[in-house]
Amino acid sequence: MTARVIIRDFAREYIAVMLKLDCIKQWYQRRVAITAGMDYLNDEFFDGLSKEEIEQLNSELCDDLLPAADRVKYHVDKKGQSHVDKAALSKWMEEAAVASQIGQDYIPFVKEERGKKFVKVEEKKEKTVYDDEFEKLLAEAEGMGGGDMTDGDIDALAEILGANSLLGSVDVSACSRPGKETGLKSPPTVPDVKSIKSDPVDMEEVNEIDVEETLAKLKSNDSSLTHCIFNNVPLDLETVDSITSALIRNTSVKRVDMCNCQIIDDSVEGFVSLVKSNSTLEALSIETNKITGKFLKKIVIALETNETLKELRIANQYYTTGVGDEMAISKALEHNKSLVKFSLNWKNGGSRNTADRWIMRNNDIARKKRQGLL
Repeated sequence: MTARVIIRDFAREYIAVMLKLDCIKQWYQRRVAITAGMDYLNDEFFDGLSKEEIEQLNSELCDDLLPAADRVKYHVDKKGQSHVDKAALSKWMEEAAVASQIGQDYIPFVKEERGKKFVKVEEKKEKTVYDDEFEKLLAEAEGMGGGDMTDGDIDALAEILGANSLLGSVDVSACSRPGKETGLKSPPTVPDVKSIKSDPVDMEEVNEIDVEETLAKLKSNDSSLTHCIFNNVPLDLETVDSITSALIRNTSVKRVDMCNCQIIDDSVEGFVSLVKSNSTLEALSIETNKITGKFLKKIVIALETNETLKELRIANQYYTTGVGDEMAISKALEHNKSLVKFSLNWKNGGSRNTADRWIMRNNDIARKKRQGLL
């Protein structure tokens, strides 16, 4: 250890002691003012205290004027082992930074455009050079010549300009201008083409079907009745049960449409029996009614034993179908191989994809049957 380091450490300790003594002096003056009148705080009082009691009293009577290291209760008696003077080191770093020549060759930033600069090229109009005959005709047409142009000259000019190619296979010399026997003719006027307006379809059209008469034909198994349309006709529970009961024993009807007929859950059992028992019906549509998902599921489950129904439409019901019912419906479609068209307002994407897969399978089976592969 050099003499310089020893002197430096001694100076630091001396300064610390002097500061501590100064703080103790201030603290003592304040305590004298505070403890005025306390005669028991004399030398005899302190002589009767042990070292631990004095330290405890000192900690309790700690003053804010003391350094932070002296105000804490825990003190370390071990001296510092570092030989580095932080203050001197910081001062040296500042001086070295000021004296450093690094960065003196600073060059201000100048924006440079790299690459090829875009220059818009203006189109050059080439002057067309014509032969002497064409120049003469053109000068006469513009009034710069001495003679007047005749219709034959105009026809000759048209041939030079290639008007025959613009008019197709028509002979330019045979064309005539309005009021002239020869020359170019203005193109004919094309008449305006107007689209034919179709009559709008009335979505709320009243169905004039005679329900009683149709029901009688269903019960008598009339062969002329193959398509029953009850759409937009409010049907009560008894009428719906009568229709489904008659359809169970009917062998002529192939298609039944009962959309917007206010069918409720109590009538679903008749449709379940119809789907299970009828072997002639090919299409059933009961859309836009008031059937819940729980009973729609029963109709689809009944398709497991049906091999003739090709279309089933149960979408647009008054009540929303739950996710659990949709999953059960898509799973039930797996056991039917005749249904090729199915409609339902799906909410669950997974159930819709599953149902689409089974419907595609049934369409593939139907195609193979038509081709005689099955």
